Amino acid sequence: MLLLLMFSTDPEDGRREAFFGALMFESTEQPDGTTSVVTGVENLVPLIVLFVVLAVVLGFIQVTYRTLKQYREHLLEERGLS
Repeated sequence: MLLLLMFSTDPEDGRREAFFGALMFESTEQPDGTTSVVTGVENLVPLIVLFVVLAVVLGFIQVTYRTLKQYREHLLEERGLS
């Protein structure tokens, strides 16, 4: 995401934010002709929300997989194939 921010900055506006303001990239031209670059995390809330949502989704997938696997084993036992 930061790479996208780095290469999408305008020369006039050297500051970009992404992911609802969580990530920040800023480039400024110094008086001596060099370029100063600052990157970082500006707001942790979107990152925490993403982590919680992904954890819930992955937990749901794991529970669903285990339930379906147990159901499959139960069906195979009923048919005598296991």
